[in-house]
Amino acid sequence: MEIIEATIPDIKYIDWLRAKESEALGFIPKVRYEMEIMGERGGDILLAKENDDLVGFAYITYGSLSAKIQQIVLQEDARRMERATGLVDEISRRAVIRGCAEIGCRCAEDLEANAFWNTLGFEKVADAMGKSVYSRGKAKLGRRGRHINIYRKLSGLYEARLT
Repeated sequence: MEIIEATIPDIKYIDWLRAKESEALGFIPKVRYEMEIMGERGGDILLAKENDDLVGFAYITYGSLSAKIQQIVLQEDARRMERATGLVDEISRRAVIRGCAEIGCRCAEDLEANAFWNTLGFEKVADAMGKSVYSRGKAKLGRRGRHINIYRKLSGLYEARLT
């Protein structure tokens, strides 16, 4: 698998995949992906590529001491083949380069992805309720109203400082 940085033409693929997996992903406006790709926000959008075909993407933001995985998604036929682990490894590498001591993510409690985060050594540190979805002025509990697990993992940079 090859991991590359997204370019503006890749927005079409990212938009398609996030729409297809909308039940599992939190909503992020398309313009935010565009701004990241153009270097206006300081995050990364990485693409997973297999045999010249795109199979998934990751969206990461960085703070002064932590990186946050905003979204990571693979096409259904590309899952369970270490591709997501490869993306997280690349995210970890980039976080260390930027001086981040930890990497965090959020995952709805009812998703199978929680087992993935646990397997990779992410520790559940908190939980929260997702935001309610508003439709025509009425609040309704949609996918954003689900219970959310908040995970954290110390980066290699932090571990190196301990030794």
